Parts: sequence; C-alpha cells; structure tokens
Amino acid sequence: MAGNAEWILTKNRIIIKIRDLFAGMAGEMGIGLSQISLPDEIKHTTAKISKGENYKGLPYVVLDYPRLFTKENVFAIRILFWWANYFSITLHLKGIYKEYFLEKIKKNISQFSDSNFYINISADEWQHTLHENDYMLLKQADANELEKNFKENNLLKLSAKIELNQLNQAQKLLLELFTVIMQALD
Repeated sequence: MAGNAEWILTKNRIIIKIRDLFAGMAGEMGIGLSQISLPDEIKHTTAKISKGENYKGLPYVVLDYPRLFTKENVFAIRILFWWANYFSITLHLKGIYKEYFLEKIKKNISQFSDSNFYINISADEWQHTLHENDYMLLKQADANELEKNFKENNLLKLSAKIELNQLNQAQKLLLELFTVIMQALD
C-alpha cells in the first residue's frame, strides 16, 4: 500500500469535502443562532473547523459553532466527522453554562430523547466516542439516573450520531439535530 498513492489521495479528497460541508453548515447554523435568545458572548462567537489524523488512531474533522471554551466554563456545539465511524453533534456544557441551561434541558429532555441523543456518563469532557462506557442513550436512562448525572457532574454533553451510510443526507440530518438543540435551549 505504501507504493499506492491513490488511497491517500482519495482520503484527502473526502476530508476536503467534509470541510466544505461543515463550512456550508456553519453559515446555516449562524442563521439559526440569530433567531434564538442566547447570551451575547455565545452568539458572537465564530465557527472553527479543524482536522486531525489521530483521534483514536483515525482522521477526523470538527466544526465547533457556537464555541466558547474557558478552563471552567464551556458552551459549544461540536459536529464531528470521525473516519470509519460516524458523524456526531454534541451540545457541550460546563460550569456556568451548564447551570444556566440545565432547567431548559430538563424541561425539554424528551426532545433530545425523541431524536436519539445520548448523555455523557463519563467525566472526561474530551471523550467523543458514543460507546456504553462513556455515553448512555437517553431513551434508556431513567429519571433517577438523569437527575443524579445532572447533580454530580459539572459537565453535561448531549450527543447524537449520523451513520456514515447516510453521508448524502448528513448535512440535512445534522442541521435538524442542531435545530433540536437550539429549540430546547430557547
């Protein structure tokens, strides 16, 4: 394989297409952000697209928008393309933003559940694998488990995934999930 450039060139073309997809989505997400009530410091952030070659050994592309990261406080919506796995969209809240939005999330938890969101059960905020050791499907969580999670963790992440066999519908599906998040927070 080291003598065959075509497979790596194909990978590079795919990564460029995913970056272009995310750039187009950021524009549409910005329109959605302008239509709901969020704190100004969140509304006035810019989109950031980054890529890498080694998340759990595989390439990835990330769109963070909106994004506000400090050591103690986080508000971010992260869309991840993880090679050979899936797309995911994650609402990542920590510190004051978790506290600010927690009641709205509790009130609208069924919207997340109905859209097949997962909730983090790991305290590792940079864990993005939607595996059973790190996340639980909201539909499978009972009210007591959720309340315990809300109380004990300074971190709250709600994530949904789109399988790679839905690549042609990924933009539409991810934007629909983004809308679920925005409506739940408004």
